[in-house]
Amino acid sequence: MLLGDRLRECREKKKMTQQELAEKTGFSRGSIINWEKGIRIPNADILKKLAEALGVTVSYLMGETDMYHENIKRGSIQPVIEIPILDQTLIACAGQGNGTDNIYAKAEQSIFMPASSFGVISVDIEKKPFAVTVEGDSMEGAGIPDKSIVVVNPAEEIYDGDPALVTFGIMHQIAIKWIFFKRNGNIELRAANPAYSPLIFTKEDIENDMIKIIGKVMYVINKPKKGF
Repeated sequence: MLLGDRLRECREKKKMTQQELAEKTGFSRGSIINWEKGIRIPNADILKKLAEALGVTVSYLMGETDMYHENIKRGSIQPVIEIPILDQTLIACAGQGNGTDNIYAKAEQSIFMPASSFGVISVDIEKKPFAVTVEGDSMEGAGIPDKSIVVVNPAEEIYDGDPALVTFGIMHQIAIKWIFFKRNGNIELRAANPAYSPLIFTKEDIENDMIKIIGKVMYVINKPKKGF
């Protein structure tokens, strides 16, 4: 469930109108409408105020948990971090060996999510979590449908079968695939959709930057499934 849906659900459970929620939080009714429709995304401070007014945790409001808490205990509001949504051309730029430094500022949109969703969060800007929109149906079987937004964490360790964002080939094609590390040093990229053949990259390909693993996919609308 998206943030806007959760916000509307919580408000309706409280039997509050949009105007009443606006008055209780000090925001405008127009802002409440935009947040519920997903037209705009509230920042971390706004999320805290909304959660307090609705009697839920930020984690519930963000969809991190399905546990609905009527009363917020001291310290239960979890840290929220801003995740820039990057254009795929920016990801391709990173794949060419330019890294992710300085490309975050070019993101036109952001989402806010609980920090606990991402495992390790690096202080290194080169390994900062980011989001990207999925194009294609190759990973629908892993719970990553076309046009969904996935959050990638370059700092999180990747194991066999984990979904990861990669760039590969001379044109630095961008894709999300299951990753498998072979004993001979090769890397296999495998799609969840059996219509797509696995891609094998040798140690030489890796040394020649024909493949670059950008980061582990940590979050979609629901958790991605592991490879098999």
